[in-house]
Amino acid sequence: MRLLAAALLALAAAFLPSPAAAQGREEERVTLTTEDGWNLSARYLKAAEGAPTVVLVHTQKSDLNEWTPWFPALKRYGFGYLALDLRGHGNSFVAPSGSTTSWRAFSMGGSDNEYNRMLRDVEAALAYLSTNAVTGDRIALAGSVLGANLAIKAAALHPEVAMVVAISPVLNVHDVLSVNPLRAYGRRPILFIGGADRARQYTELQILYSTARITCGQGNASLIVEARGFGPGLVNKYNVRRVLEWIKSPRLPEVVAYSSAALAGLEFEAGAGTPGDEPAGEEQEQQEERD
Repeated sequence: MRLLAAALLALAAAFLPSPAAAQGREEERVTLTTEDGWNLSARYLKAAEGAPTVVLVHTQKSDLNEWTPWFPALKRYGFGYLALDLRGHGNSFVAPSGSTTSWRAFSMGGSDNEYNRMLRDVEAALAYLSTNAVTGDRIALAGSVLGANLAIKAAALHPEVAMVVAISPVLNVHDVLSVNPLRAYGRRPILFIGGADRARQYTELQILYSTARITCGQGNASLIVEARGFGPGLVNKYNVRRVLEWIKSPRLPEVVAYSSAALAGLEFEAGAGTPGDEPAGEEQEQQEERD
C-alpha cells in the first residue's frame, strides 16, 4: 500500500506545475522596435527551461493590462510571456516621426491602414524573442478580437510559430481580415474561444472554427464556448488554467468544450436571434463610436 500511495503521489506531482518554475524569474519592462520605427512598450517574463512563451496581443482600444489575470498563472506554470501595447495604444503612443498619437487618429479602412500595420508589432515581438533564444516551436500567439485576427495573420506568415489562441476572433476588424490568413495557417494547433450570447460574433466564430477544421485538420482545431462574454473577459483567473493546459497539450484531447451555463441552454444555433444579439467586429466598433 505504501508503494502504491507513493506511486500515486509521484504521478500527481508530474502533472502539477512545479513551484520552482515560478521562482527565480522576474518580469521585465522592455521596448520592442518595429520595422517601420514604432517603439512599443511591453512586459516580458522569461520562460522556465523547456516551457513555452506566450505572446499576448490585446483588443482594439485597450492595452496590455487586459492580460493581467493571465500573468500569475503563466508564471506559476513556468510559462514565459511577452505582452505588448500595440501602436497607438497604452504606452506605445510615440509615432516614428516623434509626435504623439493614438488609435483615435487611425483610419479604420484600407488594407495598409495602421491596424493592418500592427502585424509588424507582432513581428517585433517575435524578433525580440528570437534575440533571446526563444525559437518558434516554443511560441504561442494569443490574441483577443483585433489581437486574435493579428495573431492568426502573423502565424500564417510565420509557420515556425507553434500555435495560436484566438479569443473572440471575427471576420473583419478595421479591415484586418481573418479568413484568408486562416486558410494559409497550415496544419498547426489553434484554439478558438468565444461567448454564445452575441449572435453575430458567435456565428462568425463558428465560421472560423469550421474553416480551421478543414484547413488545419480536425485534430488541430479546438473550441471553447462560454455562455456569455466577448474579448478578454472570456478568460479570467478562474478558467485560464484550461487554456494553459491546452497550450501544454494542444492535441489531447480533441474536444469542443462548453461551459456548464452554455449547456444549460444559453448556447444557441448559428444565426438564431437572441436578446443579446449584438454586432461584432467592425460593425460593433462603429456602433461604439456612435454611442
